[in-house]
Amino acid sequence: MESIVIYRDRQELQSADLNAAQEFARASLDHVVRDSIEGGKAYAGFSASKTSATEVTLSPGRLYAGGAVYARGEDIVVDLFNVLPLITKKRVAIVAYGQEVETDVQPRDFLIDAQTGTTEPQSVAMESLRRAEVSTVAGTEGPDPSYPATDANVTVIAYVLLDTTGVVSIEQWKPTQLPNLRDVANRTTALESWRGQISGQVDTLRTDLSALADRMQGFATKAEIAELTEELEVIRQEVYAPAAYVYYGTEHFLTEDGSNTAHPDYDAVVEEGIRFPHTGSQTAELALLNPNNVYVNSASGFILPKYSHAIRLDLTGYASEARLAQYTYETTSIRQLSRARTRLRYGSSRTVCTNSRWWRQGSYDPVANVFRIGAETWEVAADDRRNALINHRWIRVTRFWVDTYDEPYWEHVTTSDTINGQQVAQTFLNSQDGWLSQVGLYFSRKAASGDVTVLVTETAYGMPDLSRVISRTTLPVADIQVGAISTEAGLPSLVETRVPITPTYLRAGRRHALVLVTTGDHYVAMTNTDNGVVQGTFFVSTDGAFFAGNLVDDMKLRLYFAKFERPRVSVELTSFQLAGGILDLDVTFPGITPPACRSDIEVQVNGAWVALDVAPNGPDLTGLPALLPARLTLTGTTDLMPGFGTAGSQAVVTRPKTAFIWVSDARALGSATTSIKVVTDLQFYLEADHDCTVSLLTGVALDGTEAADVVEDVTLPDGTLRRTSVFNVTAVSDYAVKIVGSTVSAASVFHVSEMIEYAQS
Repeated sequence: MESIVIYRDRQELQSADLNAAQEFARASLDHVVRDSIEGGKAYAGFSASKTSATEVTLSPGRLYAGGAVYARGEDIVVDLFNVLPLITKKRVAIVAYGQEVETDVQPRDFLIDAQTGTTEPQSVAMESLRRAEVSTVAGTEGPDPSYPATDANVTVIAYVLLDTTGVVSIEQWKPTQLPNLRDVANRTTALESWRGQISGQVDTLRTDLSALADRMQGFATKAEIAELTEELEVIRQEVYAPAAYVYYGTEHFLTEDGSNTAHPDYDAVVEEGIRFPHTGSQTAELALLNPNNVYVNSASGFILPKYSHAIRLDLTGYASEARLAQYTYETTSIRQLSRARTRLRYGSSRTVCTNSRWWRQGSYDPVANVFRIGAETWEVAADDRRNALINHRWIRVTRFWVDTYDEPYWEHVTTSDTINGQQVAQTFLNSQDGWLSQVGLYFSRKAASGDVTVLVTETAYGMPDLSRVISRTTLPVADIQVGAISTEAGLPSLVETRVPITPTYLRAGRRHALVLVTTGDHYVAMTNTDNGVVQGTFFVSTDGAFFAGNLVDDMKLRLYFAKFERPRVSVELTSFQLAGGILDLDVTFPGITPPACRSDIEVQVNGAWVALDVAPNGPDLTGLPALLPARLTLTGTTDLMPGFGTAGSQAVVTRPKTAFIWVSDARALGSATTSIKVVTDLQFYLEADHDCTVSLLTGVALDGTEAADVVEDVTLPDGTLRRTSVFNVTAVSDYAVKIVGSTVSAASVFHVSEMIEYAQS
């Protein structure tokens, strides 16, 4: 105790001395509670349970308020009959507050005449009690009732959901519950155990990152490789060009540019080489075999393994509130990016063509040509083509081609829209790869109308970038939960509004923004407690383009990321089908496969599941199965898993013909030529099984035919057959090249990888 009462021998003892001894003891205990246990408001005990249709009983408990402890030593019955809803449902808050009362009234004799010793009896209170009083606060009736607003002077113990018949459920309110030291000790022990498990991996990260950075200095960047490839093409043209010519050209056959697809004889596929066309083809969208698969979550046609929501960023505390209606009402254009795609091709016709390296040349757009589905409109400006080259990654091995895009969201396929209302935003630094699955917002007040549009965007110069929106969700005004207005730290009666969003992949080390747009007069709670956690800024929009920043307060919020149930899930899809049999697969789907994760398409052949993989590990389709059961196996960790989209996907199953005919665009020479030379590179060409003939179509109408006078074959070190066809012609000014190929079996094919031609004067 800070103070004590001093008693001495033969000293008069007054009632004030005895009362002071108790008051000193109480004050000291209040100081201990306030300084080391609970300085605000909290409760212990008061467990709520339903004891009848309309009654809730609280067990004995204590209320802590500013260091003072108020108690109830008996069960408390709360009758809710008078607050039952009339039609739908209602939430009622059970709250507690402290009050000092005098109790235990007893008769006591009081001396009224000291000389005669006369006394007079009086009934007086013998005990001053700090009593915890319990009351209720009823909310507004509705189908999905909101939490009632409570005064800052009371402490919420529980929320009770009522319908017209009585108590539906009881929610014991954890945020204001006083933590027990044993529970805190157990949590500390668990944290120490976790640190012991993880410290060996985390403590060495600085060294590992330094070593990685040192090794990376010796590698060429993708941009440097692209520049080198461009220079190589220039040199190559100079080397192969003859001394004198009227026409010289090279064709890499990456796209159909340079191909006369309208020619009546044309029947070929140009896809990193001239290839055999399809004799059968079936196109469909990927779909779940079981739409009610309990092991996955499906949102807007995007599939992730089953997950729960785990908090990764939590801005605690409370400093003030921000009124959204005070900011400028604006009409703003937004552009929503789409998920980048993955394309996987498998089959006997997927022979590897060396010309894929020319994607790096810069004359071709690999993204628009590789990932396009149907007649989509792509936004690939010439200035952005270099980024497309850098971000496009591919694998080319026999039977197995994979194309991926490094960025999880791209601007090649976008959706534009216009939104109206006031705008506020909170930027944050994402420190770990993960799927943002839910956002927790805190509103201190709400208007009667005005839905809230919740956007997740990328940032530019540290500010929200509404031209790069990666997630959009509408929060109906009826779903906004409102708490009390308070200046106390923690704001125990403030209620979180949880907004589920379509899972959005966020990369580590990148800054994003959470943008709220509304026409309603809503208030959001602000905090300045955890600025170091969010590493961001609160912004308000002033003119639809510029955001003014608040460097002191942040929007109070929580970010939830997906926590997965298991690290490997196989999702069965509807089967691939093609009458006459399947020999090739071409699957394109919106998907994100984070680092250290895998997405494998598997098919069932002869009763066994086999992943599409490099030869000879992949499935053998030479038996031409007409039906292929399929599944997609996702592998990762409980913190990070791949995801894929069925909406916007495409699966094409085919088998090739045994012959092709390719015709070039017409060449209109400035002067007539008498000698034309065509050099073609044939890859995977087997003389015993294959045949390839190069000829010329001549004349303005291309109705004449010229066969090669000389054909020379040379086998290059990599096995490529270089065939040179020489045409000695008479005064030809217009011509086109025609290439005809054939094979004895659709399972054994070749392709034309490159063509060099020149006409000499």
